[in-house]
Amino acid sequence: MYIRPKQLWWLFPIFLGLFCLGMALGSAGEWSRSASVTKQEPYPVPQLLEQLTQDEERAFLVYMHDQVLSGRYVHEKFTLDGEIGGHKLAISRNHEQPVSVRIDGQVQDHAALPYALFTPYEHATLLKSVLSSISPEPVADPSGSDWSGYRLAVPPEKVTALLAMWLGPSFPIADITPELARGISIEYQLWYEPDTGTLRQLELQMQMRTAAGVKQDQLRFRL
Repeated sequence: MYIRPKQLWWLFPIFLGLFCLGMALGSAGEWSRSASVTKQEPYPVPQLLEQLTQDEERAFLVYMHDQVLSGRYVHEKFTLDGEIGGHKLAISRNHEQPVSVRIDGQVQDHAALPYALFTPYEHATLLKSVLSSISPEPVADPSGSDWSGYRLAVPPEKVTALLAMWLGPSFPIADITPELARGISIEYQLWYEPDTGTLRQLELQMQMRTAAGVKQDQLRFRL
C-alpha cells in the first residue's frame, strides 16, 4: 500500500507506541532537567559510550510508567521480560533468531516490534556515528541522585538517517517531506557517577510536530 507523505504523521504515534512497549517510558515530567553546568570536571562522552559497547553481558532495567522490565544484553543480543498491563511479556533476540516476542507464553508476530528493540549497545553505536556533529551539553541532575550528565541533541540532518535505522526498510522514509523532517527532534541524556565515571542511565526523548499536534515520547535505560 502506498502511503502519501501527508498521511505519514499518523504513523509516527503508532511507531512511538511500539517503541515504548519495546524499551519503555519514563514519565513526561522526569525528562525535565536543569541546564546548569556540572561543577566537577565532566567525563568525556566517548569514554561513557564505550562502557555500553564492550564485549561483556550487562544487566539493565527499562521503565514503563509504574511497570518495569528487566533483562540482560551483550551487543545486539538481549533478553527482556516483565509484566505489561497484567500480561507477561518476554522478548529476546540472538544470532540465530532475530526477535522472539511472547505474551502470556504465546508467540507473537515479531514484525510488530523489530526496529523498536534497540539495546543500549545499539544506541551507543548510533551516537558514536553522529558524535562528530554533536556538541554535548553538560547538565546537572536536581533530583538528589548526585549524578552528572550530558544532553546530546541529534542534528536535524542526522534525524532522518536515525529514523531509517529504527523503522527499517519497510517504512517509506523517502516519502518524509523536508517540512516534516524539520519537525522531528531527538535528544539523548547520559547520566553517570561523577566520582567513578560509571554510566548509570541512558535516556532518549523524541518529539515530532505533526498535523495532529506535538507528539513526544521517551525511553529510559537504568544500567
